[in-house]
Amino acid sequence: MAAADPLYAYAVVRGDASPPGRRGVLDAPVAAVRDGGVAVLVSRLSSDHVRAKRRDLLAHSDVLQEAHGNGVVLPFRFGMLFDSEDELRERLIGPRRDELLSLLERFEGVAEMRLRARYHDRESVLADVVKDDPEILRLRDRARSQGDLVQLGERVAKRYERRRSIDADTILSRLGAHADNTYVDELDDELAVLKASFLIRGRKRKKFDAELDAVALRLRHLVAFTCTGPLPPHSFVTLGDS
Repeated sequence: MAAADPLYAYAVVRGDASPPGRRGVLDAPVAAVRDGGVAVLVSRLSSDHVRAKRRDLLAHSDVLQEAHGNGVVLPFRFGMLFDSEDELRERLIGPRRDELLSLLERFEGVAEMRLRARYHDRESVLADVVKDDPEILRLRDRARSQGDLVQLGERVAKRYERRRSIDADTILSRLGAHADNTYVDELDDELAVLKASFLIRGRKRKKFDAELDAVALRLRHLVAFTCTGPLPPHSFVTLGDS
């Protein structure tokens, strides 16, 4: 007997939630597998070879985003496959039903706001650092030898890192005060100040937005802010293989 077509899983939702009307990964329709108050949004695929191509990454994200607009969503990472509905129930829903119901309750009414803060350029920050440090000014004025230049460079580098840390802590502290939870990513380049996600309840969204505007205004001469959301809580939910 030929094996059944695999199921691609997007997210866990409430048992009475309707699947999004859009098509999903590999242009497959989206349906729901329901079991005891829990549902999993899935697409039945003709192949289990799912690659992270841009079209399918976007399709995965769009399904999650539409579902999130209609209710609570516990997202899977891209590429989660099950052999059949029976396996989905046996491997995920059955053994983790209480956990899933608890998570659905916990993440009801919240969304992820994803923030990236980055210096406009290194020169502007260094200029700001130098003017506030008399020792750097002194070293710069007297630097004659290679040793002087090395000492100056080390001092500037330390002050730069300290300034970046202070700016990151300020942003995280002020915005985190309006979040249920925060998740901080590793920085990926020397101009990055902060990459973080904030879990925000609907009633706190206006305060979060207002605080973000205030922080961005204060640091606008040095830092560019990019905030994306509201999103499903990708950074705060882990639904992997059981």
